[in-house]
Amino acid sequence: MHLIAPTTEHLDALSELAASTFSETFGHLYPPEDLQAFLMKSYAADTVAAEIADPAQFWRLAVDDDGRALAYLQCGPVGLPHDEADPAAHGELKRIYVHSSVQGRGWGKHLLTVAMGWMEDTYPSAPQWIGVWSENLKAQTLYGAYGFERVGEYKFAVGETLDDEFILRRRP
Repeated sequence: MHLIAPTTEHLDALSELAASTFSETFGHLYPPEDLQAFLMKSYAADTVAAEIADPAQFWRLAVDDDGRALAYLQCGPVGLPHDEADPAAHGELKRIYVHSSVQGRGWGKHLLTVAMGWMEDTYPSAPQWIGVWSENLKAQTLYGAYGFERVGEYKFAVGETLDDEFILRRRP
C-alpha cells in the first residue's frame, strides 16, 4: 500500500472508490433512490474536488503497487452536532473506507493511525471526534481500542433515510 495526497488527476478514481465502498458497506440498508441521492451529493467528482482542494481537509488515498485506488481517509475540522465540538480547535475523522478486496490486511488500522497523527499534529492537545453508525459494532470496537468513547448521538441523512449515529470522542 502506498498513501498519496489525492489531486484532481485522482478525482474519478477517488469518487468511484468512495461511492463503491459506501455502497458495499451500507448500500443494503437504503432504498435505491435514497442511496443514489446520497452518492450523487456526497461523492460526485465536483464535490470531492472542492473537498480535496480545501486546505482544512486532509485526504489520503491508498493505492496498491499497480496504482489501483483501494482505500481512503478524510479528516478535517469537526462538524459533528455536539455542544463541546469546536470546529476551530478540534479535528474529526470524517471517513475511512477500505475496499472489500483488501480488508483484513491492516489497511484500515494504518489509515486510522495516519488520521489520528494528522489530528494530533493539526489540533494539538484537542479532542478528536468520529461519527459512526449505531449498528457498526466492528468500527465502534476498533475506535474504542484507540480510546474513543461515545458522547452523543445524532441523525445522519442518506437521502430521505435518517440513520442513528453515535458521536465518539477521544481526549488527548
